Amino acid sequence: MEPILDDTTVASFLPPTRTIFKHIAAIAAVSVVGGPLLGLYVFNAPRGEMLKLSLGTGLAWGLSFAFAAAFIYTGWLVSRAWKGYHKHMTALKMEEYYRAIEGEPKD
Repeated sequence: MEPILDDTTVASFLPPTRTIFKHIAAIAAVSVVGGPLLGLYVFNAPRGEMLKLSLGTGLAWGLSFAFAAAFIYTGWLVSRAWKGYHKHMTALKMEEYYRAIEGEPKD
C-alpha cells in the first residue's frame, strides 16, 4: 500500500524504479573499485607501508565507501521528494487561488 499525500502517492515524487536501480549499480561499481583504491593508495602510502591488496582491506574500504555513498544518495532522494512535494502543493494552491479569483465553485 502506497502512502497517499492528498491526491498523489509518495512514489510520484521519486525517480522511476529503473533509474534508482541504475544508480545503485553505479554506486556499487564505484565502491568496488574506488573503495579499495582509496584505502590502499591514499591512506596506506603516506605511512610508508608496503601496498598490498588483501581481500579484507579491499572489502572493508569498499563497504565503507558504499555506506557513505548510500547515505548521500538517500539524502538526495529525500531532498528530491520534498522539493517535488512542495512544488505539487504550490501548484494546488495556485490552482485554488485562480479558481477563487475567477469565481468558480470549489470541487
